[in-house]
Amino acid sequence: MNIENILRQHGITSLYHFTDRSNLATIELYGLQSLENIIQKNIAVSHFGADSLSHDLDRNFGLHHFVHLSFIQDHPMYHVAKSRGSIVDPVWLEIDISVLFANTTCVSDKVANRNGAKFFNVHNMDMAIDFDAMCYGQDFNMRKEARKAEILVFNEIETSKIIGVYNGK
Repeated sequence: MNIENILRQHGITSLYHFTDRSNLATIELYGLQSLENIIQKNIAVSHFGADSLSHDLDRNFGLHHFVHLSFIQDHPMYHVAKSRGSIVDPVWLEIDISVLFANTTCVSDKVANRNGAKFFNVHNMDMAIDFDAMCYGQDFNMRKEARKAEILVFNEIETSKIIGVYNGK
C-alpha cells in the first residue's frame, strides 16, 4: 500500500507545527524557518518551543537545517514546551501535507534529536512508525511513543503551505 493511502486511512491529511502566538507575525513574513535560517537571517523569535539544550542537540546532529513537524496536533514535545514555559500562548499551525513529499524531507521515528532516533525516507516510514498506535492506540505509553515521530522539512516552509492556525490547549 502506498504512503498516501496509509496516511488517509489514519485520517492524516495535514501536518502540524506548534509555536507561540507571538511568533505569528514573523512567520507571516518569513514562513517557517529552520533554526539555521533563523540565525543566519537574524529573524526575531519571541518564544522558541525548544530550549537551548534541544537547539544544541539539533546542531550536533545536523538537524538545525530542518523545520520540525508532527503528524498529529498533540505532539508530546508540545506539552513539554508548555510546562517549562517555552511557549506562553500556544498555537498549532496546520501545514499542507505536500511538504511531506519534497525530496529533502525525511521522517524520524521519535523526537529527532534523541539518541537512537532512526531516520527514513518518506516512502519507507510505514516500516518504522506505528500509525495505528499514534492515531487509535488505547495504551497510553505506546500511543505517546508513536506520537513522538517527527517530519523534518529542509530549510523552510513557505507561508502558502500554512493552511490554518488553531489555539493550543
